[in-house]
Amino acid sequence: MNEKPPDIPRLAIAYRRLVLWFGAQLYLNIISFGLSEVLGHRWAIPWRIALALANFVIVVALAYYSYRTAQACGSTEPALWLVAVVLFNVIALLFLSSKAAAICREKGIPVGLLGPTLPSR
Repeated sequence: MNEKPPDIPRLAIAYRRLVLWFGAQLYLNIISFGLSEVLGHRWAIPWRIALALANFVIVVALAYYSYRTAQACGSTEPALWLVAVVLFNVIALLFLSSKAAAICREKGIPVGLLGPTLPSR
């Protein structure tokens, strides 16, 4: 399959949002582990429902931005990345992030801990 040329401005925006949503997922997981010990069993059910809903929203956002990132990278099958991120979350995100970071660095866009930063004009 021939890949399309990357769309750098869209890639930088989508990739940065993907990284931020992944950070939100990590943060939510840390909170959920801490809350289960602090709240005990009495308040566990409502908090678990709220955390499950928040996690669902984050996974949907990760799927959406993985699709957008793959599309901006020039992938001809961005829907496969969407499915991969939903099924194999961290592994697929690492591969997609590696690909996006390499393209950004190749085009001279610095990539840091929170993703790429477009130079201001």
